[in-house]
Amino acid sequence: MDPITHLASGALVAMILPGTRRSRWFMPFALVCAVLPDVDVFFGSTPLAYLTVHRGITHSFLGGAVMALLMALLFLPLLRRAPQGPPEAGSDPRGGVHTWGYARYAMAAYALILLHIFLDCITTYGTQVFLPFSDYRVALPAVFIIDPVMTIAMLAFIVAAMGRTHRRAFAAAGLAWTLLWPGASLAVQRHVHDTVAARLAAQPMPPQSVAVIPEALAPFNWKVVTDDGRRYGMARYQLLNPDAPLAFELFEKADPVLYRRLSEAEELFRVYGRFAMFMTQETRQENGAPVVAYRDLRFASTVPFMRMLRGEGVPFQLFARLSADGQLEGFRFVQGRSAGGSGAEESWVPVVR
Repeated sequence: MDPITHLASGALVAMILPGTRRSRWFMPFALVCAVLPDVDVFFGSTPLAYLTVHRGITHSFLGGAVMALLMALLFLPLLRRAPQGPPEAGSDPRGGVHTWGYARYAMAAYALILLHIFLDCITTYGTQVFLPFSDYRVALPAVFIIDPVMTIAMLAFIVAAMGRTHRRAFAAAGLAWTLLWPGASLAVQRHVHDTVAARLAAQPMPPQSVAVIPEALAPFNWKVVTDDGRRYGMARYQLLNPDAPLAFELFEKADPVLYRRLSEAEELFRVYGRFAMFMTQETRQENGAPVVAYRDLRFASTVPFMRMLRGEGVPFQLFARLSADGQLEGFRFVQGRSAGGSGAEESWVPVVR
C-alpha cells in the first residue's frame, strides 16, 4: 500500500492502545514503526537487488520481529519521559508516571509492523513474508496498490478520534475498517471471478484459466486475465456495468524455451520469472538487432484514465537484446513507466559470455 495508508494505520494503533497517551513520543514511535518495513526501498540500487530486496526481509515475519526489538530499544528512553497533560481515565490515581516496559513496546512495534505486512499482502505485488526460509510471495487480490476509499475512510476515523470523547472507539472502528474493507473486496473478487468464468465457459473456445485482480478504483474496476495456453487476454470488468462486453486485448505469452536460455545467461531473468505473474513478450528489431520486451500484465491497466497518465509505458519491463544466433548480448530493466527499449547505448547492460 501507499505510505499515507501505512501512516494512517500507525496513528489508529497509537490512538487505541491503553496507556499510550502518557508519553508524547508514542505517536511518532507508532508512525515510524508503521512505515518501517519500506526502508528496503533504499537498498535496491540495482534491478536484481530491487526485485529481491523490496518487500523482502523487512516485510517478513522474522525480519519484522528483529526490527520491532530494535525500534523499542531505540525509542525506550524517549517513551519513558514524563507525559503531557492529564492522565487517562483509569490511570494510577496517585498521578505517578507508569510507562510500559520494553517488552510491551516491542510487542506494540511488532503489531504495527505486522499490520504493515498485512496491508501489503492484500495487494497483488507480492510480499516475501517467509524470508529467509522461503522467497514465496504472498499476494491476496483484494485491493489496488492505492485504494482511495480505504485510505480516506481511515483518515476520517482518525479525525473523529481526535475529539475528547470516544477516542478509542473511533480508532477501533478505523482498525476494523482495515480488515472489513479488504474482506468485502475479496468477496466481490470471488463473485466477479465466478461470473466471468461462467460467461467465458459458455464460449465455443473457453480459456484454460481465468484470473481476476484489482484495478484502479477497485472494487468497482477489475482486471480479467485469461490464458488460452499461447496468449493472454486482458479486459476490464466494471462492477456497476456487469453486462458490458469484455473487450479483450491479446498478448503473446513468454516463450519458455527462450526464457530458460536467458535465465541461464543472466540471473535477473531468473528472478524476474519468479516475480512476474502474467509475463508477456514482444519481439522487434532495433538497430538491426532483435530485442525481446518482457512485461507483466499485473502492472498494465485497463482503465482509460490510468492509461492516459502512464502513456504507453508499463512498470517493471525487462528487455533482452539478442545476437544473430539468438544469444543474450545485453539487458535493460525499466522500473518506471518508460515504454522505450533501446535508449542510449549505455543504458544496456552487456553480458559477457
